[in-house]
Amino acid sequence: MRFRKKTVLYAAGVLACGNIALQALGFVYRVMLSRFAGAEGLGMYRLANSVYLVLHTGCLSGVTMACSRLSAACEATGEKGKTGAVLRLAFSVFFTLAFASATGLLLCGDQIAAGILGNPHAAQAFPFMLLCLMLTGIENILKALFIGLECVQYTVISETGEQLVRIAAVGVLLHTVGGDCGTMAKLIFAGMAVSEVFSVLLLSLLFRRERGEAHRTAVRVDAALARQFAAIAIPLSLSALAANLLSAAGSVILPRRLMAAGMDAEQALAALGTLSGMVLPLMLLPSALIGSIGTALLPIVTAAHATGNRARVRALVGRAVMTVGLIGIPATAVLIPLAPSLSLLLFAQPLTLRYAALTGAAAVAMYYQMITSGLLNALGLQNRSVLTAVLAEFVQLALVLRWCSRPALGIYGYLLAMLLSGAGAAFFNLAVLHHATGFALRPMRRLGLPLMCGAAAGLWTRLFALLFSEHVASPVLALAMTLAGAGMLCLALLRLCGLHPLRYLAARRE
Repeated sequence: MRFRKKTVLYAAGVLACGNIALQALGFVYRVMLSRFAGAEGLGMYRLANSVYLVLHTGCLSGVTMACSRLSAACEATGEKGKTGAVLRLAFSVFFTLAFASATGLLLCGDQIAAGILGNPHAAQAFPFMLLCLMLTGIENILKALFIGLECVQYTVISETGEQLVRIAAVGVLLHTVGGDCGTMAKLIFAGMAVSEVFSVLLLSLLFRRERGEAHRTAVRVDAALARQFAAIAIPLSLSALAANLLSAAGSVILPRRLMAAGMDAEQALAALGTLSGMVLPLMLLPSALIGSIGTALLPIVTAAHATGNRARVRALVGRAVMTVGLIGIPATAVLIPLAPSLSLLLFAQPLTLRYAALTGAAAVAMYYQMITSGLLNALGLQNRSVLTAVLAEFVQLALVLRWCSRPALGIYGYLLAMLLSGAGAAFFNLAVLHHATGFALRPMRRLGLPLMCGAAAGLWTRLFALLFSEHVASPVLALAMTLAGAGMLCLALLRLCGLHPLRYLAARRE
């Protein structure tokens, strides 16, 4: 079964369509969660999920990156028989780490929930969390292999179907069972585990159709392959684990610092749930396109690097950085003036324009950090990217500790910490990429022009919103018309600047 086209545009387009569908389904999912679980239930889920993210990162971050990079390199060098060995090695490493993590969590779960998370009810979710981790590991390793082989359509099919099953499973459980905040978190993880079963079965079937014969005749795992795998997986896993531990510490500490600023326990937990479950997903909508670009570029950049084509590497790096600016900054600028209305409409949650603006700025910094980290990983410079990520999380945690307990800042201290740490990490990654590949930074073109387009898009979106809200009776129709007008304006601005965003991705692997 062959359905691959060796273009970044094709891969990014397929992933973008899938991610947009996932974003839409994700909003349905989050609206459902906000209605059934409420802000406090989402806050409890976020506390429990901080443990899950640490386990997920430690067990999978390095394994999946090694699987994608080595499978892409095997395809580029014609050693297709090695992909089966890469897959078996990835599964062996993952299950070893997962069983060790599960043993520790089951033995010390109550102490972790009460002593570290600060809420013993979070322990109710741990058994279902571990089941979800095992299933997610199988799914993510298979998806990583397909990404390395440039079969991105399979990951899109799997993720879209999984999200549909998750909405149905979690919705039924929350609606029929209900309960306190701890029970809500447990039911959410139980529904997630049900959806992961769907993805595992589907991806396993697709793998047999795509690589069944090659997998059966694959070469054995030798010492050289194991060393290559370890060289990628170990530093990535350790550093990503450290970064996620710091990030989880921030999620755990934030409610306590907000309480020190004058909030009670329920308000602090609700603030965490509102930020993580409602506002951030809203402002991160452009990540559907940006994440697709990064995922599509990984095997292409790896292949160019493996064959020594430095000119192509420079061109791809420059295209990636420019495209992130062209998409991320104007799209976020459009969302900022609409965020208060969208938050009320979707989540029944009030939101100030200042809150939305700070969150949007932090999201843009996150986009640049995301794409530059992915490029460093594709070039084999994962040590640099993960060091930057760890330092950024450390800086963010230190700023949260310092700022969020101040009554004048509160939750805004967390947003400022996100912005400064993300921007610093992106700047450092860009400097490393410039030194390693020699690509031209061109700050006025790659950053200044997108910022100008973003400023114009934000101002005109504000005017569109005021105009349509006065003359259109339906708030939903007014928002839809504003978004349509803003989208056309963004495209027109880019064309007036002589830029064609899709051409930056229309490059063949060969």
